[in-house]
Amino acid sequence: MSLTWSHAFVNVKHLEAMVDFYTSALGFHVNDRADGVAFLSQLDDEHHQIALKEDANQGAETSRVGHFAFRIDSLEEVKELYNALSARNDVGKVVPITHGNTWSIYFHDPERNGIEVFCDTPWDATQPFAESWDPNLSREELESYTTSLIKERGDLKPNPRTHVEFGRV
Repeated sequence: MSLTWSHAFVNVKHLEAMVDFYTSALGFHVNDRADGVAFLSQLDDEHHQIALKEDANQGAETSRVGHFAFRIDSLEEVKELYNALSARNDVGKVVPITHGNTWSIYFHDPERNGIEVFCDTPWDATQPFAESWDPNLSREELESYTTSLIKERGDLKPNPRTHVEFGRV
């Protein structure tokens, strides 16, 4: 699994627990450390995608992040990550949401920062658009379900990011 994105800087209460989560659950590696900050990335040409800075004064239930969004290549990877994260004790409920143009999963890291991991669908959809989807559906069933949701809201149009024919991503 390879996540695509730039970076975020996040204040955390427990730096080592957060570094462990991002490395073991999401496949990041530590590129650098300095002054209580860990710089993590999955990309060789990016120094960091996430910088974590320990801030012991941060409130217990406070997150300084709405969510981080990461794109991955395929629906199969989204489903695999859904299953892997659902089995972890340090991750809250993993919620599958389609935005019409993506199939996403939302979850929280151990300090309740929101994360979205998604793949693109073949379609575009007017936003906001957020409907649940079942990760146990086959690709064909999920495509049918998603197209019906989009058609209920308006025109079914190709996703400009994917440039593929309907029914194939």
